[in-house]
Amino acid sequence: MDRPTTEVTLPISKMVVEIYTYYLRGERKAIEAIMLGSVNWKTSGKDGKPQMDGVDTSYRARMEDKAVLLAIHKLTDSNKELVNEITTKVLDDLPDEDFKALQDALPTQRQKKK
Repeated sequence: MDRPTTEVTLPISKMVVEIYTYYLRGERKAIEAIMLGSVNWKTSGKDGKPQMDGVDTSYRARMEDKAVLLAIHKLTDSNKELVNEITTKVLDDLPDEDFKALQDALPTQRQKKK
């Protein structure tokens, strides 16, 4: 299935990014699974009900990276060469302002019609 994309030029690196205009259901589930998997549970008490025992707070950064990686259709550097493998390392090497521009361009939840 072809999805529509939008093009964004990053302000510092001048890379051109084609970003999907919406996520697929499976992609949303993959992003949310990171948060859900970061919770540690334990069973205690007589009833044996699970209780939250802690949260790995690094989930937020992993969710951000996953959301950006799943949204990017194509990334072209300033020399018009396609970046073949878009990884977390590629994202980490971007200037912060570029990454923020990417985040601002990510698909959002659809607004309900009134």
